[in-house]
Amino acid sequence: MALHALALQDYPTMTRLYRAWGEKAKCGKRDRVYTWQAPDIMAAARILEPAAGVYLLRHLTVAPEHRRRGVARSLMQALLPLNLPLYCYCRPYLGGFYQSLGLVSLAAAQVPAAIAEPYERYQKNGKDFMLMGTEVKGEHKGV
Repeated sequence: MALHALALQDYPTMTRLYRAWGEKAKCGKRDRVYTWQAPDIMAAARILEPAAGVYLLRHLTVAPEHRRRGVARSLMQALLPLNLPLYCYCRPYLGGFYQSLGLVSLAAAQVPAAIAEPYERYQKNGKDFMLMGTEVKGEHKGV
C-alpha cells in the first residue's frame, strides 16, 4: 500500500469514486488529491489551499469495503510527513481520531483567516464541526 498524488487528468475518475462511496466531493483543478492504493484506490483525501501556505483537508474518505481497517489512519500518517500546515473541519466524533494523529483542537482566533472565516460561517449556520490543525498561527506542530 502506498500514498499517491493524483494527476489532474485523474480527478474526474476520483470524483466519480467519491460519489460511488456516498460523498458529494468534486475534485477541483486547484485541489491536491492524495490516494492510498494497493493497487486499487482504497481511500482519498482532498487538500485545498485557500490561501498561500494554508492547507485544508477536505473529504478524507475510505471505500466502504475498506472501512474500519485503519486505512484512513494509514493515509493520514503518509500525508502528515509532507509537513503542510494542515487544518480540517471535522465532526466531533472524529476529534479523537485526528488528535491521535497529532492534530490539535483550535479556536478560530488561532488560525489564518482563510480557515477561520468559513469555520465561523459554519458555526453561525448551526453546523457542528470541530476546528483542528497542525499549526497555531505560524507555530507549526510538526506532526
